[in-house]
Parts: sequence; structure tokens; C-alpha cells
Amino acid sequence: MFLRGNNMAFITANWNPLGEAFYRKSELYDMSWNIRDGLRDSLVAAAPYGGPIALLKEPHRRSPSSRPQLEIYSASGVAVASFPWKSGPVVQLGWSVTDELLCVQEDGSVLIYDLFGSFKRHFSMGQEVVQTQVLEAKVFHSPYGTGVAIVTGSSRFTVATNIDDLKLRRFPEVPGLQGKPSCWVVLTQDRQTKVLLSIGPELFILDNTSCTAVCPPGLGPQGGSIVHMSVSFSYKYLALYTDTGHLWTGPSHLQDKMREIDTKKTTTPKQMVWCRRPKSQQPSVVLMWDRLLLVAGVCGDSIQFPVEDPCVLVGELDGVRVISSSNQELLQEVPLVCQEIFKIASMAPGALLLEAHREYQKSSQKADEYLREIKEQSMLGEAVRQCVEAAGHEYDSNTQRALLRAASFGKCFLTDFSPDQFVSTCRELRVLNAVRESAVGLPLTHTQFKQMTLQVLIDRLVYRQFYPLAIEICRYLKVPDYQGVSRVLKHWASCKVQQKDLSDEAIARAVCVKVGDSPGVSYSHIAAKAYECGRTELAIKLLDFEARSGEQVPLLLKMKRSQLALSKAVESGDTDLVYTVVTYLKNEMNRGDFFMTLRNQPVALSLYRQFCKLQEQETLKDLYNQDDDHQELANYYVTSSYREKRLESRLSLLQSAVDEYNKAKNDFSSKATEEEMRLLRFQRKLDDEKGAGLLGLSLQGTMEALLSLGLHKQTEQLYRDFRVPDKRYWWLKLKSLVEKEEWEELEKFSKSKKSPIGYLAFVDVCMKCNNKYEAKKYVSKVTPEQKVKAHLAVSDLEGAADAAIERRNEAEMGAVLSRCSASDRLLIDRLNRAAAAKNGFKETLSACILIGPDPKVGMSSVQVECVVKSSALIGEGPVWEESEQMLLFVDIAGKKIHRWSPTTKQIQSVDTGDTVSFAVPRRSGGYVAGVGRSIVAVDWSTQAMTSLVEVDEDKPNNRLNDGKVDVIGRLLAGTMGAEQRPAEVQRRQGALFSVTSDLSVTSHLSQVDISNGMDWSLDHKTFFYIDSLSLTVDAFDYDLNTGRLGNRRVVYCMQEGEGLPDGMTVDAEGRLWVACYDGGRVINIDPATGVRLQTVSLPVMKITSCCFGGPDYSDLYVTSASLGLEQSESRQQPLAGHTFRVRGLGVKGRPSNAFSG
Repeated sequence: MFLRGNNMAFITANWNPLGEAFYRKSELYDMSWNIRDGLRDSLVAAAPYGGPIALLKEPHRRSPSSRPQLEIYSASGVAVASFPWKSGPVVQLGWSVTDELLCVQEDGSVLIYDLFGSFKRHFSMGQEVVQTQVLEAKVFHSPYGTGVAIVTGSSRFTVATNIDDLKLRRFPEVPGLQGKPSCWVVLTQDRQTKVLLSIGPELFILDNTSCTAVCPPGLGPQGGSIVHMSVSFSYKYLALYTDTGHLWTGPSHLQDKMREIDTKKTTTPKQMVWCRRPKSQQPSVVLMWDRLLLVAGVCGDSIQFPVEDPCVLVGELDGVRVISSSNQELLQEVPLVCQEIFKIASMAPGALLLEAHREYQKSSQKADEYLREIKEQSMLGEAVRQCVEAAGHEYDSNTQRALLRAASFGKCFLTDFSPDQFVSTCRELRVLNAVRESAVGLPLTHTQFKQMTLQVLIDRLVYRQFYPLAIEICRYLKVPDYQGVSRVLKHWASCKVQQKDLSDEAIARAVCVKVGDSPGVSYSHIAAKAYECGRTELAIKLLDFEARSGEQVPLLLKMKRSQLALSKAVESGDTDLVYTVVTYLKNEMNRGDFFMTLRNQPVALSLYRQFCKLQEQETLKDLYNQDDDHQELANYYVTSSYREKRLESRLSLLQSAVDEYNKAKNDFSSKATEEEMRLLRFQRKLDDEKGAGLLGLSLQGTMEALLSLGLHKQTEQLYRDFRVPDKRYWWLKLKSLVEKEEWEELEKFSKSKKSPIGYLAFVDVCMKCNNKYEAKKYVSKVTPEQKVKAHLAVSDLEGAADAAIERRNEAEMGAVLSRCSASDRLLIDRLNRAAAAKNGFKETLSACILIGPDPKVGMSSVQVECVVKSSALIGEGPVWEESEQMLLFVDIAGKKIHRWSPTTKQIQSVDTGDTVSFAVPRRSGGYVAGVGRSIVAVDWSTQAMTSLVEVDEDKPNNRLNDGKVDVIGRLLAGTMGAEQRPAEVQRRQGALFSVTSDLSVTSHLSQVDISNGMDWSLDHKTFFYIDSLSLTVDAFDYDLNTGRLGNRRVVYCMQEGEGLPDGMTVDAEGRLWVACYDGGRVINIDPATGVRLQTVSLPVMKITSCCFGGPDYSDLYVTSASLGLEQSESRQQPLAGHTFRVRGLGVKGRPSNAFSG
């Protein structure tokens, strides 16, 4: 339990006032070492941030029989390594930022050892140093890393600012300097490294190019000679000590002065170190003599501590470590928050909260009084913050616990206090207390820990081989695996493979058990470490655990295990990896061994053959020869022959190919190659005689060239010699004569003997040249089976009809019907009567059903019936509702929305009060319709309508027309100008818009005449669109995500008699069905080719739109209009304005989409 009375006095008992601040010495460790004669006559170097200690006893001893001993200890004095120093005399010891020990010798060599005394590497400070020797040296830390500075016997300074990127800089000479200076330090300012030195009372600053004399403000020659100097941990402050006992302090740029202090000492201190912390109230300089430790504050006050044994001072970020042979202490300024809490009679919020918690533990009502006092000042949050912060600065765990419990107690009375600082401090202190244990020996303060970062702390634990502790810390602080546990395991495994007292099998098994499948740990990296240690077999065993072949193979190649590397590469299935290994083997082995190795790996051999086909043809030949692969060798000769320009070389290679084909018993290829040789010789002969340029052409190409040159005899010679099939020869000659437009020769050729290719071919090629006159000459010669096609090819519908009726062939009659237009009524009737006579049926309607040349659909299988007798003025926009199994459509001029049920045959209607051009389902229920220029929501049950958006606000005479929804629920709708009469509008007044779920409107097209039918391709990447007066069906590229249209092009142009394109739908095969207004039909178009495939003719002329519906979407529903018909036309078309259903088309449609807005 923490007591405010006696325990408070105990905490502050070792506080010493210095100006307005306090300093304290906290004991860190009773040193575990047992050093004879203490630290006297020893060269000592201790690393900052609680780092290790290096000790070299009697460094100048030169007797071969008695060498000095270099010892390395942890900060708590636990021995880490010890070995006799066998190299040259050491001038200085120092530690790098990565805890590597630097030993600077008199000859300028710098030897680097790791924490365990293993030699790592060395470098030299320059050749000239070997002769002049190093007088003094300093190891320093800079923004660049760890540096070394020396002064030589020639009184010259040489500096290396980064030992890991060695660049030596020799500074200029110092005037008047002989030997070593009185004292000197290294400064790093503005990312530049400089040397500050004194020669008696004079000060000089050295940099790369100059030597400049400086005079600190307030320190004149009367102050005496400067005999000692020290720079602060951050290099911002400088202290100078003179032989008269005066101490000057100020910034390291020497432009200001902080304080000059008279220490009353006439001897030079052995050590001088700055003692300050971040946001320090009272910085100080610590000076040490044989029996005295003096803390001189820049305020002018000082503190004296007696010293019994020789000590070493180690400057830290927030204090000074004092190391003696018996113990180690931390001298530091007491943090302000600790002063406020622990000062006697303090009324700070943190002090009151600490007292309140003490009284609470005693069940005293005073706890409430203290809390009320804090709350009245609204300082409870500040009190908690002070206790948490002070706990971080305390080294004693009992004090930490008391402060944190007080903070936790205070938190209970706060409603909006963030616990993050409290939680993180508790976690960090638990970690710090663990690493401060003597066995670990890292006496870090909380300030040092925050500056160092957790990652560096884990690295230091790993470097010291405290693997279990590092793993526990990573797990406790929830460090991501790749930064924490996995990284520790990787280092552990790398160290484990270096243990020489264990077998390869034991180490591999231990690594596998411990590492397992930890993310971020590469077995190949561990194997590489094993290989570096000379344990090749262990490396191979570890590689078996590596899942990535790309990591296994390079290391296996490095270990000269090429066979195993090739097997691993083949097993991986990675062709690039196989090629890598094969290339390596090719460079490392002789050709015979290389080929034999590949023969044992068929996959690798196959890949290498592929490579040789592209890159190394000669090597490919050697491979085939070695394997006695006559077939492939023959193929190689054939391929090679085509690269030869000289005929003799080509023929020689082809002859070699013939020989190899014979050995392979491939008679066909052998004979074909011989024929190629005969053809080449024939071509060469004609080239010499006629200059025809035939060499290298194929047989067919040669014949085509000869025909084009008019060399018919030579063509016939090839025809006979090479036994060219009759059909091929006739086709070649036919095309040649047509291309040259030799019509008389063509007629003679047709009469030379019976054509093996028939005479329809003559008709077709003549029509391709647009020569109907010549084509008709051959129509009479075609066989009866081809008569209809021949007549249709020359556009002779009458002749085609006669032939089809004569043969009584239903498919041929359908083909003729598909080519008929509305003006061919007599011919249509004739064909229908012939078909009816053949099939023995009567039409139920006076409609004409025109079926195109689709072999899947017979003419008699299609039926048209009138299903909805709505007498609409302008029936439009049919949509099949799958959920209701009803047909939804509108009457634009009748201002109604209709629903028709195929089951009940009943019609339900909603009156819109204005022109309604479309209606589509809405995902949220009800419908969305285009009424006038507004898009409205329709509630069918209440028949209420709510306006959503309005378009074409600047064109009040416009109205909406067709609309449709894409697969993601976006509505596309178009407008048109005012109508004088049906299909007669004011031009270029309409537009095409899209409306998204948030009801935002985007305009895509303008200057539209009558925006009409629209639909999408099966992949939703193409948008089909009709602007009726353009008489075309167009297509756009469609971006489904943005609704953007682009790349407009024409899919189909309306033919004479087909009327205006109106509404449209797309079937499940991606084909278009377009309603033809004033055309009395629906046409089926293939959008890929622009060809009309089928035509369905209906008993009314004003066909407006269509859609697929029914239970399986096999029924085509077609709407029509009656508005605009003359009386005589109305009598002839009594079903105008009704809706029709077409069955038996052999195709199905797609479900409609609902609007997402």
C-alpha cells in the first residue's frame, strides 16, 4: 500500500534541489561482474539506451605472454563474452547503433565484433595513419549512422561519418597544432559533421574544407586554457571546462551563452557529460573527479556526490548512467509531473488523486473530500493523466502500481475519458519491467523506450538471443506476425542452424516444429544461413519445408545441386523456373552431360526443345540426332529449308528430310516432300523461261499465278502432274476467269465438259461481280435442287416461286416468302395457297405469316392470334410481368395503362390523364411510367401517381416516348417533338435520357426525331436503339457501370415496304425483333451480320412494339395502333389497335428488368 506520509518522504529522500528542479539517483543494478581492481587502468565503453559494456584491461600491455583481456557484459554486469586481445594496441572502444563493438587501434585499423565477441569485419582509417599512428579517437553517432573520428601523429583529423558506407574525410590542418589538441569533440549540425578542438585558450571548428577560429560568447582569454569539453546527447548543447575551474555552457553553434560557473576546482575532471531530459527545466553538466561527482546546473547551483570507486559516465537521452565496479545508478532530473505529485504538501490534481485512492483503500470518507476538491476544479481528467504519466517515469514497480491504481480509481468517475493512454502505459511498463530484470539487462526508461520504438527493442532482444521473451512481448502487445513473432522465429532459426553440437536431422526437425507455417518466415532464408555455415545437407533438408519452388531453386543452384534444382523446378510447374535451371545447367555443364541430364527430365527436355525452336536451331538438330528422332529431324530439315534463299541449298535440305522420313517410315511425308521438290524445280524452270516469280509458292498459289498470267497449258500440266482434284481445278479456273472478267472464256469453259462443281457456283461468282446478265446464263443449267437458290441469287422471285412450288418444298417456299415485300401480295398468296394445299390446313386469320430460311422453324408451326381486343388508339410498350404472369402495356393517345391476364382474359386499367408512353415495374413496388414529359410512380392499388423527375423542361410541346430498364435498374427513356399526325413530328426536338436510382438524370443524345425502341445485348455491353425517322436500327457501346454510350453504328437499314422501325426486343439468342410501323410486320434481325432472318406478317399495318412473354417466354406479344387510319383502311383492318400473340417461333425471350429508383 502506498502511504502519503512516510512513503512519500521515502520517495523524495534521494531528491536533491538544483535551481527550480530536483535531481535524483536511482539504483539500477548491483553489478554481477567480479572485476579485480575495479575499473582502474581499463578502457571502458558502454552503449547508450541501456546497452552493453565493453572492458579492456590494461590496453597498453604489450607482453606476448600476458595479453589484455577484452570482456563484454550486459548493462547489469552479466558476462556475455571474453577473449584475449591478440591484435595491436587499442586507442578507443565504442559501440555502434546496432550494438556492434568498434575497436580503434593505433595503426588506424578499426576492428568490429558482435555482442558475443565474434569478429565481423574491419576497415582502415587510411594508409597514412599506419606511419603517423592514432593519438586519440572517438566513436560517435550521427544522422548517418555510427562514425569514427581520429587525430593522428601528424596532427590531422580524419572522419568516417558512417562505418556501413565508408567514406573517409581528411580535414584541413589546424594552424599551431603540434601533437594532439588539449581536448576535442565531434559535432553534427545541419547534417554536417565537424570537429571542435582547443589549443590552450583558442577554439577552432574543422569541417571538410576549412579551419575556423571561434570565440564562445563570454569566454575570453582570461578564462584560461580549455582542457575539457562535452557535447549533449542531442548535439545541441556544449560545455567547456578551463584550467582555472570555470565551466562555460551554451548552444553548440557557439552564438549564445547559457551560464559560466566557477567550480572552485583546479584539476581537470576525468569525465564530463551533459545531463538533461526532453523538456528539461534545469539542464546540467556532470563532472567527475577521483572522489567527487559534481552536478553543475546552468542555473549556477550545483550538487556534489561522493565517489568511492572509479566510475564511468554514460550520457543518455534523459540522464546519465553512473557505472562503478559494484553498482550502476541513473542520475536524472526528476520529471515535472513526478515533482508535482510527490512534493511534500503538493496540491496538484495528481497528488490529490493519489491521496484520495489511499484514503479509499482505508475506507475513509476523506477519499470523497479529495475527489470533490479535484472535481470542483474540473481537474479529474488532468489528475488521471498526471498519475499515468508519472507511472511511466518511475523505475520502482511498487510506485508504478500505486500511481496506476490511483489513475484507475479516478477513471471510474469520468464518463468520456479515453482509456488509450492508461492501457498503453500499463502494457509498456510491463514490458519495460521485464527487460529491466538483471538476467536481461536492458535498463530502459519509458522516455528512452518511446524514442527507441518497440521494433528496435525486439531487435535488441533478438540480437541478445532472448527469443522466448521477444515472442511473449510480441504476442502481449499484439504485434503483427510479420513484424513480431515471425521475425523473431526467423532470427532464432538462423541462429539454431549454427549450433555445431546438434545433427542436421535434429536441427531441421526442431526448426520445423518451432517455425511451422508461420507467415513471413522463409525456409529458404534459413537454409541459406545453414549453407553459409557450411552445412549443405542441413540446408537441403530445410528446403524441403519451403513451399515456394521459386525460393528453393536458386539456393539449390548456388549449392551446386543442379539435378535436385531441376526436379524441384519441374515439380513446380513454373516454366520460367525450369528455363532458369536449364540455362544454368547449359552454362555449367559440357554439352553431352547437359543432354543426358535433360533426357532424365522429359518436361524440361520438351521445354528446352521449344526454346531451341525459337532461339537455337542448331542445338535442336543436335538434340534430335542424339535421340535418333528421325521424324523431328526431318521436320527440322523442312523448316530450315524455307529459310534458305538459294534453291540448291533448299533442295539439299529437303532431300535430307526425305531420307529421314524414310528412316521414320513416314511414307506420306516423304512423298509430299518429294512433290515439293518437283514443284520447286518446275517453278525454277518457269521463272527462267517466263520470269513469272513463282519460286516458293504453294501448288495452289502457283496455279493461280499461272492462270492470272494466262499460262493455261502450264496450269493444265500441273493439274495432271500433281493429280489436282477436278473440283479444285475448276474452282481455281472459275475464279481466275471471273476476276479477269473474261466472260466469253468463262462460257466456253462451262461448256468444255460437265462441271464437277455444278453451275450454281457460276451464278454466285457472277453475282459477286454484279453481273446479273452473265449469271442468268447459268440458271437454267443448275440442278433442280438448286433452282430456287439460283433464281433468288439473280432476284428472280417469280422463277424461284415456280421452282419451289414445282418441288412442293416448304423450306424453299419459306425462303422465297422471306424475300417478298408488301407489294408482292399476289406472289405471297400464291405461295401460301401452295403451302396450304400441301399441308391441308386453313388460316385462322387473314394474316400472312412470313417465315425466313431458318431450318428449325416450319411455316405451318407459327400461329398468330388476336388476344387482347383493347381497341387502343396507340397500343405501345408491352412488358411481361413475371411475378404476376400478366402483360403490361399502354395506350399512348388513350392515356391508359393496361394489364391483361392470359388466365382470366381480363383487362385492368389506370387512367393517367395525359399521354402515357411506357410503364415498367418498380423494384420497391408498383410501376414507373412516362406521362407527358414526367416520369411518375404509379400505385396500382390506389391508382395514385407521384411525379419523380421531369425532362425537356425547355421544350413544353415534347412528350416522352419509349422507355426501358437495363439489368442494374437504370431507366432509359426518349422524347419526341409535337405530332401533327401519327409519325409526323417536328424534327430533331427529342432526346435520350437515363435516370438512376437516386433520380439523377443524364442526357445522352440530342436532336432525335422520334426516340423509340431500345434493348441490350446478352452481355449488356451493346445498346440497340431506334430513332424511327432515320429508318435504321443503331447500336452503341454501353458501359453498364456509368450508362455511358459510345461508338454509334448502324446495324440494319429498313428496306422498301418495311415501314418505320418502332418498338424492339431482343431474344435469348441475342437477335433483334423490330416492330414495323406502316409495314404490317415484325422482322427478326441478326445484329452481328445485319441480315434479316425472319419476317412475321400481321393483319394490321401499324405495328408499334413487341415483347416476349408467357410462362417460358416463348410467346411474342405485338401491339398495334388504330389512330390515323382512313375509314376504308379501318374496314380492311378490323383488328387494328388490338394486341396479338405469335407462337411457334422456336425462340424465347428474356425477363424484363425493374427500375431501382
